[in-house]
Amino acid sequence: MREHIIKETTRLFLQYGLKAIRMDDIATQLGVSKRTIYEIFGDKETLIYECMEYYNNKLHAEKNRIMSQASNIIEEFILLLKNWEKDADANYNLIVSLKRFYPNIYKKLSEGHSQKEFETLKRKMIEGVEKGYLLKSVNYDLAISVFTYSIYGIISNQKAILPNNVSEKEAFKYVVTYFFRGIATEKGRKLIDEYLENKII
Repeated sequence: MREHIIKETTRLFLQYGLKAIRMDDIATQLGVSKRTIYEIFGDKETLIYECMEYYNNKLHAEKNRIMSQASNIIEEFILLLKNWEKDADANYNLIVSLKRFYPNIYKKLSEGHSQKEFETLKRKMIEGVEKGYLLKSVNYDLAISVFTYSIYGIISNQKAILPNNVSEKEAFKYVVTYFFRGIATEKGRKLIDEYLENKII
């Protein structure tokens, strides 16, 4: 029952938004009593947190699946970027809603996943250097911090930092593409430029 509620409620949150869905709506849509939901989760914020944990773990598993199909780090980031674009609007709206309406949950989730993402990206960057796709002179910690804050700036400040004709999706793609191009070797840049020329990115 717990897993069923989390899975279906996550689907509702993604479809309608965190704020729009009430506990009454969840009970009606799932065909369970509101009392049962409260007995299992206690309150809406706990339910939201567990749903977001479930969703993040699902995204992480999908990311690992995609990365396993790539032959090098450049191809990995291309595949991940294309996959991210598919659900970009839903993910973006989810992050903005969490930050605005449930800042404590947003902070808790960010703290829990930031270190995991940092370690994964650093490991991949080291692998990219060893395979000759990224520069040996890269300061991993600094590069990841600059990259993270750039993405965070797009999400948190939205239109305030973007030209009027540029969407958050376009900005995200631009930051990711040129971040990797900037720390790539000639071998890595050649691959990225081929993707750009063929409009794969």
